Amino acid sequence: MDTKQRLFVEDIMSKEPVTVGPEDSVVFAARLLFEKNFNGLPVINENKEVIGIVTEYDLISKGEALHLPTLINLLGNVDVYKKDSSLVRDDLKSLLILKVKDIMNKEPLIVSNTSPIQTAVELFAVHHKVNPIPVVDNDNKLAGVISRFDLLRFFADYNAPREVEADKPEVLDQKVESFINDFEKKFVLVSKGRARFWPIASLLFAIAGFVVAFAIILRIATK
Repeated sequence: MDTKQRLFVEDIMSKEPVTVGPEDSVVFAARLLFEKNFNGLPVINENKEVIGIVTEYDLISKGEALHLPTLINLLGNVDVYKKDSSLVRDDLKSLLILKVKDIMNKEPLIVSNTSPIQTAVELFAVHHKVNPIPVVDNDNKLAGVISRFDLLRFFADYNAPREVEADKPEVLDQKVESFINDFEKKFVLVSKGRARFWPIASLLFAIAGFVVAFAIILRIATK
């Protein structure tokens, strides 16, 4: 494949990612992750520059203060809070005022939109907890995001055989040829367009628990 036909990050990335700002609340970010079924959200400033990323890992990490660990503490003392709802209100205030900038990763991995796909593959291979990766343009502004699912979708989106037997070389050769043909067709289509969506694997159960538990606590507090 010559230079003109190389596949770049911008060819398969999602170009219209959902983002949050540093002053947005953690509860708002958690709701977006849950409703959109995302793994992470780029954090940008007013100039569209990437200044961080917030992921479900950041929300459940015990290394950060006053987010899910605070909520878990609330749930563990529901009986106490039922007797005195003012205790719930005090803890909820701490949770509600928490901002994205308080828990985000301030040094996120980023990749250029003109980087070859292999660069993104290598980053994902080395950094197992990273997903997605913000993509920036030549001005260092957010151009999109690329996720593991984007890579899998691109390379797996063809009429793949269920089984391939290595002891039948003629059949294997046919499958290889079929894969190459499908890949070339897909490459042409992707080069002309852009990735349509950013579907991500199911959100961790902890985030769903965050939203549900939060609603339960609010009900308790109003009784």
